[in-house]
Amino acid sequence: MRGWWRAVSLGIGTAVLAGAAGAQERPQLDDAQAARATVADYLGDWRPAPLGDPARWTPTFVVAADGSGTHRTVQAAIDALPAKGQGTARGYVLVKPGTYREPLCVRDKAPFTLYGRGDPSEVVIVEGRYNAMPKAPGASAHRCMPLRDATTHGTPGSASVMLFSDDVQLLRLTIANDAMDRVRDGQGYPAGVGESGGAQAVALMTRGDRLQLERVRLIGHQDTFYAERVDGGTEGPARAGTGDGAGSNGDGQERAAPGAADRPSRVLVRDSEIRGDVDFIFGGATLVIDRSLIVSRAGRRQPGHGGHVLAPSTPNGEPHGFLIQDSRWLAEPGVAPGSVSLGRAWDRGIGRGEWRASPTVPNGQAVVRGNLLGPHLAPWSASTSRRPFAATGEAANRMAEYRNVALPAAAFERLADGDGWASMDGGTEGGARAAPSHVRFVRTRAELDAALALGDTPKLIAIAARIDLAADAAGRKLGFDDFRDPAFDVDAFVRQYDPATWGRRNPEGPLEEARRRSAKRQAAHVVVKPPSFTTLVGVTPDAGFEGGSLMLDGVEQVILRNLHFADAYDFFPAWDPNDNGHGEWNSEYDTVSLRAARHVWVDHCSFDDGERPDAREPVALGQRMQRHDGLLDITRRSDFVTVSWNVFRRHDKTMLIGGGDGHRDDRGHLRVTLHHNFWEAVKERTPRVRYGRVHVANNLYVAESGGDYPYGYSLGIGIESQLLSEANAWVAAPGIGPERVARLLKGDRVEDRGSLFNGATLDLAGALRAARPDQAVGAEAGWSPPYRLPIDTAADAATRVRAGAGAGRLW
Repeated sequence: MRGWWRAVSLGIGTAVLAGAAGAQERPQLDDAQAARATVADYLGDWRPAPLGDPARWTPTFVVAADGSGTHRTVQAAIDALPAKGQGTARGYVLVKPGTYREPLCVRDKAPFTLYGRGDPSEVVIVEGRYNAMPKAPGASAHRCMPLRDATTHGTPGSASVMLFSDDVQLLRLTIANDAMDRVRDGQGYPAGVGESGGAQAVALMTRGDRLQLERVRLIGHQDTFYAERVDGGTEGPARAGTGDGAGSNGDGQERAAPGAADRPSRVLVRDSEIRGDVDFIFGGATLVIDRSLIVSRAGRRQPGHGGHVLAPSTPNGEPHGFLIQDSRWLAEPGVAPGSVSLGRAWDRGIGRGEWRASPTVPNGQAVVRGNLLGPHLAPWSASTSRRPFAATGEAANRMAEYRNVALPAAAFERLADGDGWASMDGGTEGGARAAPSHVRFVRTRAELDAALALGDTPKLIAIAARIDLAADAAGRKLGFDDFRDPAFDVDAFVRQYDPATWGRRNPEGPLEEARRRSAKRQAAHVVVKPPSFTTLVGVTPDAGFEGGSLMLDGVEQVILRNLHFADAYDFFPAWDPNDNGHGEWNSEYDTVSLRAARHVWVDHCSFDDGERPDAREPVALGQRMQRHDGLLDITRRSDFVTVSWNVFRRHDKTMLIGGGDGHRDDRGHLRVTLHHNFWEAVKERTPRVRYGRVHVANNLYVAESGGDYPYGYSLGIGIESQLLSEANAWVAAPGIGPERVARLLKGDRVEDRGSLFNGATLDLAGALRAARPDQAVGAEAGWSPPYRLPIDTAADAATRVRAGAGAGRLW
C-alpha cells in the first residue's frame, strides 16, 4: 500500500490546515489516486438511496414515553421486531419527541428503520455509562455485550446504543452519552476516572453491514462513535487503562485483531453531526461520512490538553477504512488553534513500539477529501502504539487528504477597536459568534441560499468557489433570452422611445412595462440579500461572486472578506431621457449595495466589471448602454461602515455614499471609513459623498488617462458632505493634474491632511479653489474621527496597499 498516495511535506502557509506548527508530513492524494477513493469504492456493491421524507412511511411501531404509542421505550419496540431472516418487509419504528434514557441493544434483527419526524434534537436516546464505571462480577455491562467477568463496563459496555445488526437505517435522531458532561477543565471526574484513563464513553457502537445514518446527531466526549467490524475481535475483560482512547482501555476486543477475511462492515453517515474530544470517530469498520458536521468539543479536558478526531483500526490487508468527504470539521469555543490532530491510527492490541507489518495487523486507513477544516486542527499524530506518523516505509501510516480547504482563525475575527466608523457604537462582529452548526461550507448557489436561510442567527459562510449568481441550478450561465419577457424587444424599444419622436418624456406603455417585467425577472434571480449577523469569507483563491449583486438591505452586523465581486451585468437597463440633460442608460445592479445597513465591514475584497466592460457596449438612443452600476454603493441611512484593504478596478461610477440630493433623511447617518484601498483604472466616484461624515485615509489612487476607464475625478464633494482625506497617495498619468482629484458637486468643504500627488504635497482645498474660483471652499471637514485608526504616511501607505490590498492577501 506504500504507493497508494504520494507524500507531500507541507508547512505553514502551504499546509492544508491553518495553525499547524512547523513543517510536517501531510500526505496528499493526486487526482488519479483520489479517483480510486470515492464513496463507490468504499461501499462496493451497496448503493444506498437517500432516506428522504419520513412522512411517507407507515410506522410498524410507535414509541412514546407518555404511552400514546405502541411502546413506551425504544428497546421494547426493537424487541417486538422480527429477528433476522424472519421478516420479508422492512419495519419502521417511529420515535415521538422526547428523551429516552435507556441503553439500547439491537442484535440480529430483520431490516428496519428507526426514526423521528422532526429535527434530530427532538428525539434523544441517551445513557451515562463510561469505561471505568464499576459493575459486579457476573453482572451484565450491556445486553449486547455482557462482559460478565469484568468489574467495569469497559469501552463497548459504556455504549448508549449498540447496533449489532445489518440493514438498519437511523434518521432524525440524537444518540448521546452524557457521562462526562459535568466534568470541566479536568475537574469533576467520577471515582477511578481521570485524564489518564477511564473516561471513554461511547454514544453509538455499530457492528453490522449496510448501516445508514442520516440527519443523526452523535454526542459524547471521548470515543463517541465506535464503528466496528462485524467479526472484529473477541469479547474479553474490560479493564481500566492508559487514557489513550480508541478503545485501548479495555474495550473487550483487544486480544484478537480483525482480519481481512471478515465480512463487509459498511456504514454510511450523511447530513449528520458527530461531537467529541478524543478519538471520537474510531473503529475497524468501513465508514463513510458525507456532508456532515464534525465538532471537537471544549471544556472537559485540562487546559492545554488536545485531542484527536479519527482513530481507524483497519486491518493492514483491508484497503478501505474511513472516508470523510464534503464535511465541516469545526470546534466549540475554547478549543485552541492547532490543538486537535486530524487523527491517529488505533493499533489495537499492539504495545508501544511493537507494531510490525502483516496483513492482519491494525493499520488504520483514512481519506479526508473536500472538507472544510477549522483552525483547531493539526496534522496527523503518532499511532496509539507510538508508531510515528509517516507516509512511507515499512511502518507507513495509511491516512491522506485530498483538496481540503482551510478555515483560518481570521475568518472568525470581528472588527478591531478603532478600525474606523464600523468599530463604533458597539462595534462590528458579523457572524463571529456562529455556533459550529452555523458555519457553512459553500461552493454552489444552492448551498449559499441554504446558508442564508438561517436568517438572523449568527452565521459564518465560507465561500470556496466563484459563484455565478446568473447561472441556473445546473451551472448554465443565463442571459438576455432567459430573463426576457416575451413582449420585450430591444430594437422596438429603441425605435419607440427615440427622443426625436418620443421627446423627453419618461418611457411608458407596453414596451416599457415588458422591460420592467424582464428586469424584475432578472433581479429575482441575481440579487442575493444576506441577513443580519453574517460573515461571508472567501477560503479559496477563486472565492467570490459574479453576474449578480449582494444587497445588504436593512440589515446589521455583516462582514464581507476575501471575496472577488465582478460583473453585476444588467440585461435590461432603464432609459432616463433627462439624465445629464441628454439622457442616460442606468443599470440597476451594484456588485455590493448597502441600503439602510448598519455595522458593515468590507475587507480584503476585489471589485471589477469582469470581462464585459461598459465601454464595449453598443450605443442606443445616442448614449452607450450602461450594464454596470456601482461597485460598492452605501445609501439610504446606512451607517457605521468600514471599507478596508480592498481593490477597485476597471469601473466607471465606482462608489456612492448617499444616493441622492433629496435623501435628506441621510443626515446624521452615512458615517463611513475608507482606508488602505487601491483604486486603479476607475473613472470617478471613489467615493462621491452626500451628507455623510466620511474618512478617506491611506488609500492609493492610480489615475490613467486612456483605456476603457479614463480618469475623471476621485472625490465627489456632494451636498452637505463632510469628507476628511488623510494621507492618501495619487499616482497620475501625464496630463492629469491635482485640480482633478476632487470635484465640487453642491458641496462646499473638504479637509486633507498629509496626502501626496505624484509624490508632492497635495493642497486639496486650494486645488478646488483654483478650479472653481467662483465658489468658496472650506478646508475643514467640521469633525474629527472619534476612533483611533493608526495612520501611515502617504508614501508608506502606497507601498503597503500595493502589497496587501485585495482578495487573496488576507492570510
